Amino acid sequence: MLLSLGLGFLSANARIYESYAPFGISLCASLPFFAALPSFFGSAVGYVVFSGSSSGFRYIASMVAVIAIRWTLSDIRKINRHSFFPALVCSVPVFATGLAILSVSGFSLRLLSLYFLEALLGGAGAYFISRTIVIFSGTKSLGMLTPQELASVILSGCIFLLSLVPYSIGPMSVGRVAAVAVILFAARYGGIAGGAAAGTAAGAVLSLYSLDTAFLGAAYAFGGLIAGLFSPVGRFALTTGYAVAALIMSLQTGSPSLVIAGAYETAVAVLVFLALPPDTASFMRAVFAPDDSSANAEGLRRSIIMRLDFASKALSNVTQDVEDVSEKLAGIVTPTISEVYKEAVDQTCSRCGMKVFCWEHRDGVSMESFDYVTEKLQNKGCISADDFRDDFRKKCCRTGEMASAVNRSYESYLAGEAAERRIEEVRRVVAGQFCGLSDILCEMAQEYADYETFDTTLADRITEKLKELGLHPTAVSCRTDRLGRMTIEAESADTDKKIISRALMVHELSKICGRRFDTPALTYAYGSCRITLCEQPCFDAETASSQHISGNGRLCGDNLRYFTDGTGRLTAILSDGMGTGGRAAVDGGMASSLMEKLLRAGLGSDCSLKIVNSALLVKSGDESLSTVDVVSIDLYSGKVSFMKAGAALSFVRKGSEIFRIETPSLPAGILPDIEFSKSQDELSQGDIVVMVSDGAIATGEDWIERIICSWDDRCMQQLCDTIVDEACARRSDGRDDDITVVAMQLRAS
Repeated sequence: MLLSLGLGFLSANARIYESYAPFGISLCASLPFFAALPSFFGSAVGYVVFSGSSSGFRYIASMVAVIAIRWTLSDIRKINRHSFFPALVCSVPVFATGLAILSVSGFSLRLLSLYFLEALLGGAGAYFISRTIVIFSGTKSLGMLTPQELASVILSGCIFLLSLVPYSIGPMSVGRVAAVAVILFAARYGGIAGGAAAGTAAGAVLSLYSLDTAFLGAAYAFGGLIAGLFSPVGRFALTTGYAVAALIMSLQTGSPSLVIAGAYETAVAVLVFLALPPDTASFMRAVFAPDDSSANAEGLRRSIIMRLDFASKALSNVTQDVEDVSEKLAGIVTPTISEVYKEAVDQTCSRCGMKVFCWEHRDGVSMESFDYVTEKLQNKGCISADDFRDDFRKKCCRTGEMASAVNRSYESYLAGEAAERRIEEVRRVVAGQFCGLSDILCEMAQEYADYETFDTTLADRITEKLKELGLHPTAVSCRTDRLGRMTIEAESADTDKKIISRALMVHELSKICGRRFDTPALTYAYGSCRITLCEQPCFDAETASSQHISGNGRLCGDNLRYFTDGTGRLTAILSDGMGTGGRAAVDGGMASSLMEKLLRAGLGSDCSLKIVNSALLVKSGDESLSTVDVVSIDLYSGKVSFMKAGAALSFVRKGSEIFRIETPSLPAGILPDIEFSKSQDELSQGDIVVMVSDGAIATGEDWIERIICSWDDRCMQQLCDTIVDEACARRSDGRDDDITVVAMQLRAS
């Protein structure tokens, strides 16, 4: 509001033809309604100070009409959101008050034309300022602007430069000195395109100040073009080229005083340009500089995508081949119960003299004679001589020795079966790892396909800046996705957290790239640090948690982690190990720790779950399982993904409505093949997501819904504490369990 007040006062002094100042009204018609009132008061004071009583009161009356129209139509959103609404709201009162003055002072075609031109320029100013406000209210940085949006920003800036023109130091105008300096910086970082664009816009607007300054349109435009042409040579060549070009165009005025004043203004602007540090206004590079690296990097990007995709398919084929071969071998080498009896016969009958009679005589024994004891053998695990049929005992003189041999062979058979089952489990885990690697490579290929360009030139400049900050980067990637969002990824040999200043890194890299970056995410692994920065999202999230440990112990089976991954996503992970105490704490902690490391490293949720599941399966011979509950919020768009593996339900409050997120699934660590059950939603500012462990809902879920639905603007930490305390108080069955609650509320960034 203070900024609106100051800009209103300043814009009231932006004049055309020295007598008309409609841009204070333009600002009042463009700002959001809460800021329009401060701009009204600032502009009103400015009009009284700069325009005198008669003209000033006319403009104040126009602004009153603007405020009244906007307040009257404030409920009609379709009209308020139209891009030309500010222009019409501004131009109609300006022209109407001009007609009112004509009706009193007498009709004049010249004055009518000037009042119409004033209303037209005021409406144009309102349009450009309103578009600029919309642009900077969003998440777009200057490097993401379209040519139309960039034109609105430049022309809005020139309007405020016009308000500085009346201020002078001797023969020099402060506004024109500032305009020349801006043109020089635009040419320095934008080349011909930047110099010509800034020069044309500044010349077109500032030449409206008076008839005597009409030459500025040609001088600034031609000077900016020549400055951009000489920008690759150096700053001195750039300033010399601009000065000569502007002087040539100024000579057409025929007024020595204007030429001399223009020369002074150019000299002062050049001195300011040369005195400031070389990287001043480097953000303009992202606006005007062409992306020369995109064409060179495109072939490499496509090659990487094809290689990753082919490797993914090859690993998928390996998984299928392993399964096919194991099935065929199982049919060939798998032992059967009949082999147990054959081995027992070989051990017992090979040394018996009655072997020929028993096995070759018509009334002897056969392998079918053993079928009678199979059921007993499988039920008891062993047999005795009495378990054979009577006819077998009469014919066999070594029944007791045969029973012992069968028992020994059966023990070996059972051990082989157990080993085969374990081998099958390991085989499935290994095959699952091949499948997981295939998924990882497939996701990487898709991720690279989503990135539109890789800026190698900017990556080199970022590398140099990181070295200046005292780091030792080994690799730097700077890429832009299809939505125009830039991501910086760097790997450094520095693992001392005290060396890396996140705030300084954000400041310096934002200045180099001309974009606003969010706080970097740091991941440490194997003696290196991975640094990831993304552009500042439009949303932030207040995140809090609260926990109760079963029996007020020290080890909790619930394990919670939440973090931002450096790509604009907030992720929360809640895992619940089987049971309570130390064993559950180990399983839950292992699951959440692995999940966090894999997601931070850039792996997808499905691939990460498969690896976590395999780790729990092979961790020990005992059964080991844990639920996994993951919530991921895209802070750019507000889209939220819920992924559950055996986890309890979650709650989402959108406005005044509350929804349950409950999908059936199995926890990790039970079966080799496991998948997340997934659901998605879209959040807006003020919406709340609450995750709970199963201990919180042991006495029902309705009371949790009531607490969340009636929660006001108090902090999320109080919400978590309230739910945990209520869950403990409601537990009346004499049992206790671990309870964990996580709450996240979306807020404007």
